[in-house]
Amino acid sequence: KFSERDIRALLKDESIVRNEKKIRATIHNAEQVLALEKEFGSFRDYLGSFGKKEDKLQEDLQTRFHHVGPSTARMFLWSVAYPLTPNAEEKKWMSGHRHE
Repeated sequence: KFSERDIRALLKDESIVRNEKKIRATIHNAEQVLALEKEFGSFRDYLGSFGKKEDKLQEDLQTRFHHVGPSTARMFLWSVAYPLTPNAEEKKWMSGHRHE
């Protein structure tokens, strides 16, 4: 658990983005992942609980996590190899980027 003291220290750390809202969002989002792992057994099982309902999963990510909008949610899902149905713009972008 991060304390206010920890957050103040992060705000002074020149090796990271020192935006308080982003730091607090990152901490909140990490807590959400831990809560989902506890509830579903793993983060992968949470993702899998939506089946092929990528729109519902995207909405849930945006609701649970801070500073996550539609594009961020979809790019996150793509980055973890969730089976998305990409739109035309995403297909163009994805063609130049591969999962490692």
